[in-house]
Amino acid sequence: MKRLFFTLFGILVCAGSASGQYNDHRDRKLDSLENVVAGWTPERLATAPDQTRADVCLAFSALMYGYERINPERSLYAARRTYDLGNALGSLYQPYLAAKFIGQLFYNKEQYDSTLFYYRLALGYLDRMAAGEAGPDTPEGYPQEKIDDAASSLYGNIGNLYYELDSLPQALAYYARAGEIFDKYGWKVSSAILEHNLGDIWAGEGDDARAIDCYQAAIRHAREAGDSLWVASPKLGLGALYMRQGKVTKALQYLQEADEYYSRHEDQEYYDRMATLDIMGQAYRTQRQQRTMLAAAFAVLALTMLMLLALSRRALRLKKENSAADDALGEALAELEMENSPSHPGKNPSVGLSRGELEILPMIAEGLTSKDIAGRLCLTEQTIKWRRQRLITKLDARNTAEMLSKAREQGLL
Repeated sequence: MKRLFFTLFGILVCAGSASGQYNDHRDRKLDSLENVVAGWTPERLATAPDQTRADVCLAFSALMYGYERINPERSLYAARRTYDLGNALGSLYQPYLAAKFIGQLFYNKEQYDSTLFYYRLALGYLDRMAAGEAGPDTPEGYPQEKIDDAASSLYGNIGNLYYELDSLPQALAYYARAGEIFDKYGWKVSSAILEHNLGDIWAGEGDDARAIDCYQAAIRHAREAGDSLWVASPKLGLGALYMRQGKVTKALQYLQEADEYYSRHEDQEYYDRMATLDIMGQAYRTQRQQRTMLAAAFAVLALTMLMLLALSRRALRLKKENSAADDALGEALAELEMENSPSHPGKNPSVGLSRGELEILPMIAEGLTSKDIAGRLCLTEQTIKWRRQRLITKLDARNTAEMLSKAREQGLL
């Protein structure tokens, strides 16, 4: 993934300030250019007029860009012819472009030794231009802005190379040199591309805080330049970063904003839109999984709470049952003592009522069944029936109706 964007950076970054910075060569008429160079062997060109050689050199230069994506071998051939013709003409700029381009082709093939060789060749031509050496079409030397533009493009490419070689400090040093030139001339689009590139680097290094700062800086530069593409691209980077952090909602916000642009320019930005949609699909799936997990967790929580409530009610019921059992046991022991006491021989129907018996007496008077009373007091029905029978016995009654009548006579109701 990182190589794909770095290659893009190498192509886009300031390819000629004097000629409007980046020039897209994909729309060039390759057949027409082939007609210009057809038959011009090195031997024939050696004796051709300078203007003819210059025209053929420019045609080969255009062909090296035009074939880059569709025929890399033909592109490399055109670049080598550009390099040789430029040197033969005494030019510095055309050999610089060809050397840098050949280095980029080897970079794409991951042949980094060859890449570094040609980038160093390109640096040599830049140094000669910076020293004031003139070319055939620039007798007074090359304009400083053109030199700076060429340097910034090459610095970006060299930074990419050193990052691939796991030499981050050297990569950052070259990126910084490119950034200084962009700031010098206010090239906002180039600054946006560089910051995006740095955002990808820091994201790859796991430094999310720096990555976010760089992506936001890229968005800011792109907005100042009015370039919607380089507003959308760092938003794609931010979306991928937040997705990796598990911040799905925030990721979707940036991804949707990026896709709003890519969907309107799908013909030009097809692969970026596919990447955006792929990450958005992951985000939506993750969001659904999170919602499912949240719903499951809520269901488990609700079930747990219901179980705890049931256990609590059960514990309360058991506590009351134990209390009732203790009361009954106490009453039975007290009655047993009274029956065995010399001063209280035999059964004593006037024994006082227990707290539990007094509690259910008014409920019996209301006409509630033992089951109803048990539900109200969270006790078992058997306990209530036992207490009811104790009331009948203690009040010396034959049934519930007589027991209630005697309870009223004694002022218990």
